[in-house]
Amino acid sequence: MELKISENLRNLRKERGNTQDDLANHLGISVQAVSKWERGDGFPDITLLPYIASYYEVTVDDILGCNSIRKQEDIEAFKAQAQALINQGKRKERLELCRETLKKYPNDETVLSNLMYDLFSVDRIKNSDEIISVSGKLLHSENPEYRFEATQILAFTHSALGNYDTAVEYARSIPLNKDILCSVLKGDELVDHCKWFFGSICDKIYLTEHRLTKCANADYNAEERHKIKKSIYDIFHAVFSDGDFGFWEERLSRLCLYMAKYSVETGNIDRAFDELNQMCDHAEKYHHLDSMNHTSLLVRGLQYESSQSGKNSEKSVACELLYSIEKSPVFECLNSDIRIRKIKNRLSSLE
Repeated sequence: MELKISENLRNLRKERGNTQDDLANHLGISVQAVSKWERGDGFPDITLLPYIASYYEVTVDDILGCNSIRKQEDIEAFKAQAQALINQGKRKERLELCRETLKKYPNDETVLSNLMYDLFSVDRIKNSDEIISVSGKLLHSENPEYRFEATQILAFTHSALGNYDTAVEYARSIPLNKDILCSVLKGDELVDHCKWFFGSICDKIYLTEHRLTKCANADYNAEERHKIKKSIYDIFHAVFSDGDFGFWEERLSRLCLYMAKYSVETGNIDRAFDELNQMCDHAEKYHHLDSMNHTSLLVRGLQYESSQSGKNSEKSVACELLYSIEKSPVFECLNSDIRIRKIKNRLSSLE
């Protein structure tokens, strides 16, 4: 257990506006001794600790840093438990874990960030007041990532509530090119970040394209929507040229589902079945995926562990795909074709 006595003594003195002389006079010792403690060149005699704690109106544990160490251990345990729950798609249970942990650490930004996302994921409308309150706290964080996440969630929440102008105001406060690290990092840090960026940009393109093609105002016909989806599919293959998609197998399976949908709408049934089989290929690889060391040139060296990814529900990806096929009226015309039963059987075997 690492004790941070020197750091804690410096912080306590600065918070209260005291000088080293003030503490030295109170204890009846030399100012050189106090200076030595704060530099970390020595520690106060154990018999002096209660007097120091009394002077600053804190506990001896606060002086030793035991409370902060215990808190950090609790937060690490919380993060591990929260990750385990999201891996299982148990959003509601994770939300309750956040609430309970927040009672103990009401201002911890790690807990607040997790709570914000879970409130949003479980029910952004019902939980909107609480989301706005929690996000408002994180807007003032010294951590730029928390500020960005809070701004993003506020934009999405107000959009869901129909507060269009407010949502746009938050969205416009985020720089179009948020990532400038590629311009300032050097060496291994630059290499690692750039490789991570190529993976993350695939996700950004995927999500942006999905919003675009779903919007009626975009005025795309089914064949054009198919062409756009296929372009995104090809971008993934360009970045992950070795076929080492890892987590992105899930994204590719959904792209194939939409391509098949648009193929059916244009009457290209054979193409639709080719795409549904490709969807199953990606779903199967994702289902059996545990870990991966990426080998494609743009992302070579990045590692994927299944424990790093979360789920939106307790259903498997294959189950969600099967549900989409069975409930979508677009695919009803395929029900008499033996090939659709084979597709459904492939997905059912992965549930």
